[in-house]
Amino acid sequence: MKNTERRAVITGVGAVSAFGVGVSALLDGLAAGRSAVRPIQSFEARTFPTRVAGEVPVVETNARFVRDTLGAWLHPGEAEAWERAGLLRDRKVCFGLAAAAEAWRGAGCGEGERAAALSIGLGLEQAFLEDFAAALDGSALCIGPGGHAGGEGVRFRSRVDLCAELLRDVLGLSGPIASHVSACAAGGMAVAHAAALVTRGAADVVLAGAADSMVNPLGVGGMSRLGAPSPRAEPDACRPFDKKRDGLAIGEGAAMFVVEEESRARARGARPLARIAGWATTQDAYRATAPRPDGARAQAAMERAVRRANLTPGDIGYVNAHGTGTPLNDAAEAKAIRALFGPVPVSSIKGAVGHLMAAAGAIELAACLLPFTRDLLPGTAHCTDPDPECPIAVIGPEPLPARVDHVLSNSFGFGGQNVSVILGRVA
Repeated sequence: MKNTERRAVITGVGAVSAFGVGVSALLDGLAAGRSAVRPIQSFEARTFPTRVAGEVPVVETNARFVRDTLGAWLHPGEAEAWERAGLLRDRKVCFGLAAAAEAWRGAGCGEGERAAALSIGLGLEQAFLEDFAAALDGSALCIGPGGHAGGEGVRFRSRVDLCAELLRDVLGLSGPIASHVSACAAGGMAVAHAAALVTRGAADVVLAGAADSMVNPLGVGGMSRLGAPSPRAEPDACRPFDKKRDGLAIGEGAAMFVVEEESRARARGARPLARIAGWATTQDAYRATAPRPDGARAQAAMERAVRRANLTPGDIGYVNAHGTGTPLNDAAEAKAIRALFGPVPVSSIKGAVGHLMAAAGAIELAACLLPFTRDLLPGTAHCTDPDPECPIAVIGPEPLPARVDHVLSNSFGFGGQNVSVILGRVA
């Protein structure tokens, strides 16, 4: 890196996960080595093959959740008006708003940051299963302008970029907006895009991250048809890198970050939490729902991220793996990590909070702050018998005390989309 190159740092972070609302809830849960995967409460899942999830604790109403988390940014009655208009039907929108509010507030952003850009990763699931009932009764599939219902029939519950639009309006942001829909790589790509905007001078401040929720009948049913979730309806359903792993546990939530240029952040008195040192993306070009078995393109993403950060593989002190707990993904990723890094400590938090789909990379980057704030490397919940087919230094269920200067987080999505992001400790 040239000395004159702009640097991107994280000055604010917000999170919503199965551990609750707030990044402290996430980090406290991981630091305690707990798992928040449990039986689904938000709908009757008794007849589904998958009946456990990393579900955000159920709230009274989505409007109240948004009002409580956005606070003074809302006009009186605004959250209720959004709910009446159907804008809050989609839980991932609510999670994204709450996480963004926490990040924005934590970074101390105000009038001077109104030109901030938005870089948001979101899932593509846009309809409620119950809305299809009308179609089964013979009604027409009816979608009006803007994705709203044009009459009786199936209606889309939210536009893909609805969360970004609401954030822009509530915070009064005037910068460019980018929505990332690259499946389970979306959160990592959103943050990588934010860092790229800052380092090349296209933006000074970016509100970046991702939100998703598939803990609903359509989402759980669809993933079950793909055979991705573990068939065991137990809290330890997801066991990344364990010999008995048999699938993932679906999760939901959001993580958002304020990413800004380092000298500007320090000048306004903001405290950098970590530096976004490197990032890279690659494509498997293999299969829609399976990773390339040799991990070659995943390894290439990590190699390029290390090179982008002007580091060597030996400088990386911890790898937060994508680690879904599926037989194919974990074996391929382990090959890639071992080939590049050797015995570096590795863990996956998906056994603790589930797989947040589009938001997975974002929540895992938030977890990567644990090494910098508490000198702890997150553990791998439910990995008690490491699989010899994954010959890497997997951290067991308990977090590992260690002081490291650089960590790397992997996110791999359907379609062979790979992204690796490196965070660095700041003085």
